[in-house]
Amino acid sequence: MFWIALILAVFPQAKVDKVCLENRERKVVLDTRKHVAQKTLPIGRCKRHIPKGRGFFTETPVFSGNVGVQYIEPLNKKDDLYIGTGDTFLIDTNYVQNGNIIIYGDGVLIVDSAKLSLSGHLVAANQGQAIFRDNAHLHFNQYYVGQYYVWLVDTSKFEAADATIDANGVMHYAQIHDNCTYIAKRTTFPDWTFRKVFDRSTLILEDVYHVGDLMVDDSCFVHFTRCDTLMHWLETPDGSVIDIQFPDPDAVSHFEFSEAVPGVDGIGYTFIADTCWRCWWSLETWPGCSVTVHNSEIRGSCLRIPGSDTFDIYGITNYHFHPDLLVPLSDRHLEYINTYVFWWNWYPMENTVFNIDSCVFGEMIGRGNSITCATRCTHDGATITLNSSDSAFVSFVDGVSLGYVSSYKRSTLLLINTCVTPIWPYQSMNLAHGHSYFLAVNSYFEYEPEAMDTSLLMVAAIDSPSTGMIDTTIDIYGSAWIDAGPFNSITFDRCELYWTPEGDSIWTLMDESTSQVYNDVIGIWNTFGMSEGGYDLRLTIWDDVGDSLKAFRNISLQSLGIEEQDNPEGSYLFQNYPNPFREKTVISLESINHVDAAVTWSQHSIHIYDLTGRLVRTLVDEKREPGRYLVRWDGRDKDGKFMPSGIYFYKLKVGDESSRTRKMLFLN
Repeated sequence: MFWIALILAVFPQAKVDKVCLENRERKVVLDTRKHVAQKTLPIGRCKRHIPKGRGFFTETPVFSGNVGVQYIEPLNKKDDLYIGTGDTFLIDTNYVQNGNIIIYGDGVLIVDSAKLSLSGHLVAANQGQAIFRDNAHLHFNQYYVGQYYVWLVDTSKFEAADATIDANGVMHYAQIHDNCTYIAKRTTFPDWTFRKVFDRSTLILEDVYHVGDLMVDDSCFVHFTRCDTLMHWLETPDGSVIDIQFPDPDAVSHFEFSEAVPGVDGIGYTFIADTCWRCWWSLETWPGCSVTVHNSEIRGSCLRIPGSDTFDIYGITNYHFHPDLLVPLSDRHLEYINTYVFWWNWYPMENTVFNIDSCVFGEMIGRGNSITCATRCTHDGATITLNSSDSAFVSFVDGVSLGYVSSYKRSTLLLINTCVTPIWPYQSMNLAHGHSYFLAVNSYFEYEPEAMDTSLLMVAAIDSPSTGMIDTTIDIYGSAWIDAGPFNSITFDRCELYWTPEGDSIWTLMDESTSQVYNDVIGIWNTFGMSEGGYDLRLTIWDDVGDSLKAFRNISLQSLGIEEQDNPEGSYLFQNYPNPFREKTVISLESINHVDAAVTWSQHSIHIYDLTGRLVRTLVDEKREPGRYLVRWDGRDKDGKFMPSGIYFYKLKVGDESSRTRKMLFLN
């Protein structure tokens, strides 16, 4: 029996509006260039990395106790492979499986000296076994982080010896529950693997030279022998008391972390490393623990923050030596003394309200019904993702992500004025999945995000300009679009663009449309008769069920230095002819000498500007004696390139005085 949830979370309109309006007051404008130095930006706001409509994705399977396989969700419409009670499925020639493999009830999968290419989960339940031996190769054909898992539940077993297990160059996950066993000996894992061990399970790795992440808790047993690159997150649960110095991570002859070790109390598991290299000591702390670390190198500091309290974190950054840092969380004691911490991971959970400002971290995931408000932060992607999950609300404002971002499991992720440019290729998938909302306001993505299953992606951006001229029409550029997952019927309804004097609350409609806009003109602003000064623009997009998203931008309107007089004293600027023009136009100016005065030479200049006030070309800039002059313009800029068709402005400047600005129309 299968069950698929196709219900979206309730759109958190009040929370979204609150964060968007607060950001209007901050008036921070995204400058993508400062965040992506030495990288070539793609043309436009972002680039598509993955094709649309590549298949059905649902949540990963969830198991509870001895429920067996009846709650395993189908991955797609292709058939899954079931290996049931008493069955043995032997693969000794290369084999392709487009769907899950589910082993249950003493069923056995054996891959012997062959390659199994799997586009799905590998699930062993109810004493099922998966065995890979004698140069067997398990290839997970995945395209984004955690797309496919190894799942072990209900006393099942996974065993690999002299094998290779790869995940198509993407980070891979394995979850081990309910008295299960996972053994890998002399096995190659070319891609980073994250293993999670729970519920009295056993994990044994020998001669594995790229172990990856490990999360261990409960009463599990974990033993590594002659292994390399271990990043183990050692849990410190409620009531645990830890006072420890970790050994040099580069070479560990023997280290044990259990209640049998002095300075460790209140944990129920055993972790042993024998003759291992690059042991990256990491901690997973919970409320109620007391942890003091001395004279050590901590690779990752993970903080689980459940409850209903409000916490404020400021200025804690990655890659920092701490003479004595007491982490400002009132629900635990976590202190680093003479200790270097590489990465911080923050995990608000349940009903926590978590405010984090001006921090640098490796990962942050909001879960449960938590509310996370991050401002001026950098997610450096060192550990992995910036993510919302399990009905959480996460806002990330005025920040930078160098990893990947995603929303999951009926949660909401709201990015405002954020630049997302991943360092590693496998972090290029920015996804809304698990029936969630992914909302982006005035943000830049090197790789365009995408909605899957019944999720919804909304993008609203006012990109430019930041300055303009009065008495003109100004093209406002940006984006207004949504992307609904393949099983979501929501569509784009409309967008509206408004303006108001800076700080005012009375908005005037500038433009509206029922068409989506991708990195193009979203409205045309007529500024004739308006005053110089600051203005706020507001773009609102709606879907067809009434959900909306707002983007704000501040713009300064200027004149081109218009003086009260039409012309500088003793000089005259005439209207160009012909106007409009195609190939060239003539601008005439005249300067006269005062009666009975000696002939004087003055510095004359004629400047041409576009609609945004940008200087296009200077036609004249020299000292001239009184007289009448004709100056020609052929529609080219200062680099000799033809300008596009449109309205241009020109003015005469003599000394420190400027003429009235005149307008001309170029038809290219």
